[in-house]
Amino acid sequence: MFGLFKSKRNYFIGVDFGTSAVKIVEFCYRNQRINLENYGWVDLGLIPNSENNQLKFETTYENKLKIYLAKIIQKMKLNSDSAFVSLPGFNGLVTLIDFPEMKDDELEKAIQFEAHKYIPTPLDEVSLSWDVISRTKDKGQTESGQIKQKRIQVILVAAPKKEISKYEKIFDYSGLSIQVIELETFALSRALIGEDLGTFLIIDIGARATNIVLVDKGIIKANRNIDAGGNEVTNTIADSLNVSKVRAEMLKKDKKDLLNSKELSIVIPTFELINNEVLRIISAYKDKNKSGRIDGIILSGGGGKLVGLDEYFSKSIGIKTIVGDPWKKIYFEERMKPLINDLGGSFSVAIGLAMRGAEEYKRK
Repeated sequence: MFGLFKSKRNYFIGVDFGTSAVKIVEFCYRNQRINLENYGWVDLGLIPNSENNQLKFETTYENKLKIYLAKIIQKMKLNSDSAFVSLPGFNGLVTLIDFPEMKDDELEKAIQFEAHKYIPTPLDEVSLSWDVISRTKDKGQTESGQIKQKRIQVILVAAPKKEISKYEKIFDYSGLSIQVIELETFALSRALIGEDLGTFLIIDIGARATNIVLVDKGIIKANRNIDAGGNEVTNTIADSLNVSKVRAEMLKKDKKDLLNSKELSIVIPTFELINNEVLRIISAYKDKNKSGRIDGIILSGGGGKLVGLDEYFSKSIGIKTIVGDPWKKIYFEERMKPLINDLGGSFSVAIGLAMRGAEEYKRK
């Protein structure tokens, strides 16, 4: 999306800045496959004081990122000096725009003009990226006999320059350079769907926010962000069972189904909110695609690992829901399998970012 540097070697780093944790993964492309070389993560609650090794609470999110990123990079001893970095979905815009057929130079001017309708801030404060994703081949005719005009469909991606600048400064402090900054929406699609040409919905549940992405034949057609996630789920479990938040967090990680069992069925408003938004996205998609259908729903993020959540959405939405596996195309040693299974979809964004570098290297 927003490229800054070019890759020098066959090592590729993905850095996911979440609201509650930083996750890093490093791949190496060799022997015609993507190999896991390194990974790490750190919570953003408490940060170490380098002067006296005491823990102190840091209230500034940007300062937390600076300190943690530098320390985790130092500890991981990464092989590359640049990284693919995620920008949270709520910080960017992804939209589809239709245009009549025109020349490329005319199209660029038209996109700049149309962008004002979708972006509430001045365009000089925004970084824009766009690609033509489809062109109608034949004009054809309407039912009344009128000749249809050839059309071009463009995907427009926008992100505030101040947000991009913020991450650049964070990386300046760490000593690692940014190779590409990309909206996490695209990284999720790459890691969980890849080249599958079906139509899927991704529900990525983070600690404080949920990202819902509709991907149709490899193209992102809709992207919604909900300001609710795993933290609200923990609070609901704590209140429903009259336990502490620490205990509620532990129950989330247990193998007990809190959503569908008759003995312990809990109503969680966050999941109802996600469910209703998913239904709205599906309805809007089918209004524009009368014969279209959703092939499946994929759960991701730390919140997506909750036991029984796939069954809950399968029943409430009426579409088969599975827990996504972003590691399925990554080679790693067999002894690491239990740990990788435990990490699950929480590394989806970081994996999707590093995969971009590996796939680009493979095509060269």
